[in-house]
Amino acid sequence: MKHLLTAMLSALLFAAAAAPVGAQDFPSRPLRIIVPYPPGGGTDRVARIIGEKLAEQMSQPVVIENRAGAGGVVGTEASARAAPDGYTMVLGSTATHAVNPSLYSKPGYDPIADFVAISPLATTPAILVVNASLQVSSLQELLAMLRAPRPGVSMTFASAGAGSLQHMAGELFKSMTKADILHVPYKGAAPAMTDLLAGHVTMAFDTMPSAMPHVRAGKLKALGISSPKRVPSLPDVPAIAEFVPGYELITWYGLLAPRGVPAPIVERLNGEVRKALESRDVADKLTQAGLDPMWSGSAEFSAMVRADVPRMRQLIQASGAKAD
Repeated sequence: MKHLLTAMLSALLFAAAAAPVGAQDFPSRPLRIIVPYPPGGGTDRVARIIGEKLAEQMSQPVVIENRAGAGGVVGTEASARAAPDGYTMVLGSTATHAVNPSLYSKPGYDPIADFVAISPLATTPAILVVNASLQVSSLQELLAMLRAPRPGVSMTFASAGAGSLQHMAGELFKSMTKADILHVPYKGAAPAMTDLLAGHVTMAFDTMPSAMPHVRAGKLKALGISSPKRVPSLPDVPAIAEFVPGYELITWYGLLAPRGVPAPIVERLNGEVRKALESRDVADKLTQAGLDPMWSGSAEFSAMVRADVPRMRQLIQASGAKAD
């Protein structure tokens, strides 16, 4: 018995001594960031900006893996089931961690219990855009068009899928304006944008990173922003709240990992994210994409996610939105 107790104590002491070393040596192989949407959308853009910088800082490749499906559910569930070693993360958002748990009856993951929050990365409003050929030049004109009788003509808004920021922004707009607009879900922001540019849908409440290149190219008209006030990068585009009082919807992007990742590794990743966001090149890329860089500690980020879940649940219930 004495020898058994001695062996057990030695094993515990060895494990305790080895844990910090493991964290110090992390990472020793490539990391993976799962993006639960197709390439080309706002989530994908953020992942590639931060992934490139983390690879540079940590001297290991960071692989961006797009696993789209069910409005972000497929990729997010896959990340929750990954090994909790810090080598797999998910680029989560308001949609994946605050909307989907209420929009889907069985999303396959718990946004709180199944994840450890590493750090937020950025926030962004939605931007209301229409095809450049649509005969409106302002939000007032669009509202007038939506409220006018139009027998046999359907007004539509595209989204990246049920539960996406685009979907929720559109549903909130419909609810507050009483406008008759049909939701057209797509499997990601990129195919939704393709049809908007082709004129197959009337409008979209898109993310800034996805929409801004087309606005600057003159292919889309920007009519409103979902933040409570105008944004410095688009001073001539009004906040939708200027004409629809109380309208507001902001989304966040952040890195999360499967529950169980050792605390020292979470702290290491959090510190690397902070360093990346403080670098001028990353901050400039995010800002140019219409994003507001954001960092916090892991505990603060976790609290933010927890607070967002009931807030988005109320919006979903009020709008009557359902998973497609």
